[in-house]
Amino acid sequence: MASMAVIASCHRKPRAVERLLVVVGLLIATQLSAAPARAAISVPTQPFLMSFGTCVTGATDCMNPANHLVQLAQSADGRTWSLVGGWQSFKGSVPDVFRRGNTLYVFSTSGLMRIDMTTGVTTTTNVTLSEGGYVDPSIAQLPDGRLILFYLPSIMGQDPAQCAQGESSCVRQIRSAVEVAGSDGSQFTVDAGSRVSETITSGSFSDPDIFYNGTEWVIYVSRGPSVHAYTSASLQGTYALRGIVSNNLGGVPSAMQLADGTIATYVHTQVGSSREIRMATTATGISSIASFQTTLSAPSFGLGPHAESPGVALNVVGITCAACAATASTTTTTTTATSAATPAAAAVRIGASCTRAGATTTVNKTKLVCKKSGKRLVWSKR
Repeated sequence: MASMAVIASCHRKPRAVERLLVVVGLLIATQLSAAPARAAISVPTQPFLMSFGTCVTGATDCMNPANHLVQLAQSADGRTWSLVGGWQSFKGSVPDVFRRGNTLYVFSTSGLMRIDMTTGVTTTTNVTLSEGGYVDPSIAQLPDGRLILFYLPSIMGQDPAQCAQGESSCVRQIRSAVEVAGSDGSQFTVDAGSRVSETITSGSFSDPDIFYNGTEWVIYVSRGPSVHAYTSASLQGTYALRGIVSNNLGGVPSAMQLADGTIATYVHTQVGSSREIRMATTATGISSIASFQTTLSAPSFGLGPHAESPGVALNVVGITCAACAATASTTTTTTTATSAATPAAAAVRIGASCTRAGATTTVNKTKLVCKKSGKRLVWSKR
């Protein structure tokens, strides 16, 4: 569920220039409002969602994140995609998408767009961390319903995915931050330590994507046009390297569990002078993939030559935000967030669909856990 704009391929210098521009643009954006939405959209109703990036029509420099646009698509099967009706792209890079309750959250370097899943009304705001800045956002959900942001820490004046000029090696980390109750996805408190830490001597280390494969938590990390998988039994734990999922077949990954229980892995790949998004399925999402198939290309939507940076999610209500509801009486902002989560509370019940095996919640004093039943994940009594 995360992404960065362009695979490094063989061209290290342009990648570094692009990511440096992202960092500078992101830090400037914290002082500005995110791009305003112009109209309501048609509420996406299909079970799978993908945010992805394209390039401004006619732009001569698609390496420049100032020319990147955020798009939103939906799918009935995770393989064939269509643009969400009425969607109006906006400036931003490295998008990711996640649904909680009656709100769809689209994160990018320009901030956060919230979409009301009843009316299609969109609102935008900035995203701030308790310390530092982020690039390459990926979103998951804690058992208490709060969002958790996985990200590559930004480094002002430097490409955060690579070692600085003159360094023979450096440590690069993937970190996480937890949503501040009542902020509705706009403020996060950084967790102590790192989820992934690696010493690198060459190439890039970027684009984390967090997902649950039915047994354990997985973080994908992009190593240029390759993808490495790290796993942990705990969402906020320390992740260990498990292997290479894509070996020079595509990077900037994202993954989710399909209806049959398999894990769909998405990457973007350079094809001549254009980029397209490809996918493959495996049992757990951590084994080596021999080949990927094209699942989305920008020309098919009339969006120019580039489709990149996939961020995928299930279009389900997720876990009720109990932590948000707990502070509902303290501020007006929090009350608004609680109201948005109310439909989720009604939908979380024994036998209803859920998204993360092992997730827990409490409804009317009954403790529930998300378990696999046949080919589905459903809420069951603990």
